[in-house]
Amino acid sequence: MIERTICFVSDRTGLTAETLGHSLLAQFGEQQHARTVTMPFVSSLKEAHGVVARINEIARRDGTRPIVLSTLVDDDVRAVVREADAFFLDFFDACLAPLEAELG
Repeated sequence: MIERTICFVSDRTGLTAETLGHSLLAQFGEQQHARTVTMPFVSSLKEAHGVVARINEIARRDGTRPIVLSTLVDDDVRAVVREADAFFLDFFDACLAPLEAELG
């Protein structure tokens, strides 16, 4: 069993990041044992830098990069969090641009 920390990072409550993240992680069944940390209300650059410090501390503590699942909307805030020592996946980044193009 592989043990990892999953960080759900959001500019709101974090419920969307948690729900989507758990749906993705369920595809790996018992192969993964995950500790989860929700980091809600990250809407400013100052808060983003604080989250990066927390994520980097988790990476140091665990000896493994955490997995960050993000629903951050602000490009600048997302860019800061993307710099953390983590595997970063952004749900909106992956989906919004194609949907925006389709809807015009």
